[in-house]
Amino acid sequence: MAPPIPPEASKEIEFVKSLVARHFPVYDVRVSYDVVEFFCRIDDTTLEENFERLREDMAGHGFIPMIMYDKGEHIVTVAKKPTVKYRSVSVNLAMLVVTFLTMLLAGVLDWSGYAGVDSGAIFTVENLLMGMITFTLPLMAILGVHELAHFLVARRRGVAASLPFFIPSIPPLGTFGAFISLRDPIPNKKTLLEIGVAGPLAGLLVALPLGIIGLILTNSEAKLVPTNVGSEGIMGISFPLIYQALELFIPLRGDFLLHPTAFAAWVGFLVTALNLLPAGQLDGGHVARALFGAKAKYFSWVTVAILVGIGMFYYGWLIFALLILFLGARHPPPLNDISPLDLKRKCLGVLTFAVLIIAFVPIPMTAVTADYSFELQPIGTNNATIALGGSHVFSATVENTGNALNEIVITGSVNAADWGAMFKLGSQDGSHYAQDLLVTLNSSENATISVLMSAPSSAQYGQSYNVTIKGTTKNDTLERTLNFNLTVTYPVFTFWVSNPALTTSRGSSTYTSIFVNNTGETDANVTLDATAQPTYFDVFLISGELNTTGPMNLTVPAHSYVDVSVLISVSSFATPGDRTLPILAYYSSVQFPPMNITATVP
Repeated sequence: MAPPIPPEASKEIEFVKSLVARHFPVYDVRVSYDVVEFFCRIDDTTLEENFERLREDMAGHGFIPMIMYDKGEHIVTVAKKPTVKYRSVSVNLAMLVVTFLTMLLAGVLDWSGYAGVDSGAIFTVENLLMGMITFTLPLMAILGVHELAHFLVARRRGVAASLPFFIPSIPPLGTFGAFISLRDPIPNKKTLLEIGVAGPLAGLLVALPLGIIGLILTNSEAKLVPTNVGSEGIMGISFPLIYQALELFIPLRGDFLLHPTAFAAWVGFLVTALNLLPAGQLDGGHVARALFGAKAKYFSWVTVAILVGIGMFYYGWLIFALLILFLGARHPPPLNDISPLDLKRKCLGVLTFAVLIIAFVPIPMTAVTADYSFELQPIGTNNATIALGGSHVFSATVENTGNALNEIVITGSVNAADWGAMFKLGSQDGSHYAQDLLVTLNSSENATISVLMSAPSSAQYGQSYNVTIKGTTKNDTLERTLNFNLTVTYPVFTFWVSNPALTTSRGSSTYTSIFVNNTGETDANVTLDATAQPTYFDVFLISGELNTTGPMNLTVPAHSYVDVSVLISVSSFATPGDRTLPILAYYSSVQFPPMNITATVP
């Protein structure tokens, strides 16, 4: 048995019943601990108008009505409006001032990075003004108009609302946005939808012209993205579809840095998209609750699940998903959750979610990381024949295909240790050959290098060798190799004596000449030896400043020859007759057929 109702409470219930009965016939009353339920007969055609009048009547007496339809009955539930102490306007002003300062800092840093201001001269009066004009004020205009639209529509619909609360943050944005606090429950679906769409659409109307102005300024100032963008600490942003549509009318004419005003518009589009997510108490949550009623909760959970999914690629969405859960994924119903929306408002709600699609980007912002990739490619052929002891010069190109300043070290690989691989830049002379070569390249820059290969004495005639060189970034993040195929061949020499038959008397001397012709592809060393001579005969080999009776080492250029004078001296003790004077030729371990000179002593 329920306890008796105190007389004072009974009198108050009767008063509330009289208010309800002015608009809806009451046929039953049920009293619980903190609310009173009135079962009424409702005419659907006048429900919305009568309930709005009831709400206005009760507001002056500190009561809040709510109407629902349950099990075939219309129930008007009435509760006392709780006493709430609201924050002073000074809190709004203080948060506005702090957010303005953090956004000003963000604007100064954004402008300084855009204008290429030296780090030691960022906080000048000029930079402060430019940061405020190009970024801070445009972004505050977008956020301020957004929240002001919520405020005005709420007031117009008789819903008490606070002034905007701006939320400060750190650069590059300087703010987490702003919000207003609704101090009355929302009366019906129409008001719920109108308040929800007012802010995003009003903010969008400000962001669109700012985006156009920003693109125009980006083109007019034409500040090229740094060559070594990966070394500059630059953030990359993804344009939503709405910004891409603006680009159809004002296309960017180059790879330019985005003007701070264009960036402010981009932030405005992002804020619009975030607010239109159909979840919880976000603007999109208001719209979804107005359109789909209690089923809107499924949209909230799907939105949270999607945010968690893409949060694996952009961690900011995980934080936003947690924020939605913290504030509540369910949206409370309006006081009148029965009266339907008209077609015009339904179309407005659908349009609002279309704005969400064109303003949202899964990965809004990414840090441009340094890419040290490069390519090492041969110029022309990478096949050659090389004589033992000879050398060959290959050419190759090194190209920085990354986005950062790259230092690349060119060396011979381990399997080429027996080969004399030397390197220099193509523009340098032969004195700059070295075992290691450091090539420093900006992004998209390339350099030609010369690779000098020398066949070692251990190489075998007729064998082919695969010789590898490698390029390694100085920070050891990447390596590229390049193979050269070299076939070791016999030296290609021809020899002849200008006068192979001489007559000389005892105690005198005579001259002849030997020509050594190198028809090979590389310079080669050859040794002439005239030491094995008959008794009483001496042979001197003379070439330039060289003069010897012993072996003579000569370097014969490719496709060229060297001439050697041969001085034959005959002793006075020599006997008459013919003598064969042999001159031997060697290339490494290969001995060529001797060149014989016939000396006749009369």
